[in-house]
Amino acid sequence: MSLQPTSPADAWVRPLVARPQARLRLICFHPAGAGAYLYRTWAKLLPADIELLAVQLPGREARLAEPCLTDYQEAVEQTYAVLRPLLDRPYAFFGHSMGGMLAYGVTRRAAEQGDRLPSRLLVSGCPGPGSASRRPGREGWSDAELIEDLREMGGTPEEVLSQPDLLELILPTLRADFALCAGYHAAPPVGPALDVPVSVLAGVDDTITEADLERWMAVTRAGSSLRMFPGGHFFLTGESQDQVLAAVTADLA
Repeated sequence: MSLQPTSPADAWVRPLVARPQARLRLICFHPAGAGAYLYRTWAKLLPADIELLAVQLPGREARLAEPCLTDYQEAVEQTYAVLRPLLDRPYAFFGHSMGGMLAYGVTRRAAEQGDRLPSRLLVSGCPGPGSASRRPGREGWSDAELIEDLREMGGTPEEVLSQPDLLELILPTLRADFALCAGYHAAPPVGPALDVPVSVLAGVDDTITEADLERWMAVTRAGSSLRMFPGGHFFLTGESQDQVLAAVTADLA
C-alpha cells in the first residue's frame, strides 16, 4: 500500500521548537482525541540540543475541518510519507497511547524501506503489539458512555466534559481515533526485531496490564526499559511531567 497524504506536509508537522542545528530531532505523536498542542509545555523544558516537532493528524486543532483518519494502516502510511523527508538526520520518536501505536507503525515502515531508523522509540501509556483492546467497540459507544470513559481516564477537564458545544466537536474525532486504535489491536505491524532501543513509560494507576507493556520488549533486539510513574493514563501531563521529561532526556542523551 502506498498512500499519499491528502494535505501539505506543513499541516501534518508542527515545529514546537525549531532548532535546525540541534543534534537530535524529537518527533512526538499525540493520543486519541488530542493534537500537537499536548506537547506545547515540553518546548521550554527539553535541552537546547533537541529540536521538538509534533505530528498533527487531520480532524483536530488547525485541521479541524478535515476528515479524520479511521484506518490504522492508512494513518501509518500517510504519516510516514510526510515524515520521510525529516528522517535525514538523527531523530527519535515519542508517542503516547494512540501516538505510540502510530510511532511504532512508522518505525516499522521506515525499517521496511531501509530508511534511517530512530535512535530510540519511546512509547507512553501504550500496550504493546498483539494486545487486546481494553475497551473494545468504543467507537460505537453512545455520547454518554464516551463522556464517562473520558472522565474515568482523566486528562480531560470537567469544564470541557460539561459543555455540549465543545463535546460536539470532540466526540466525532474521538470516535475516529478509537476506530484507528482498534485497527492497531486487530492487525499490528509485524516483522523482524528492530535495531531500535525501546523505552516504555506508564502510569501506575493506568489499566494497561504489565503483560501488555512487556510486549514491547519483543519488538527490539537493541534493548528496552520499562518505567512506571505516579498517575493514571495521562500521567505525562500531570504531576509526573517533570519526571517523564527527565526520563526522556536521559534516554536521548
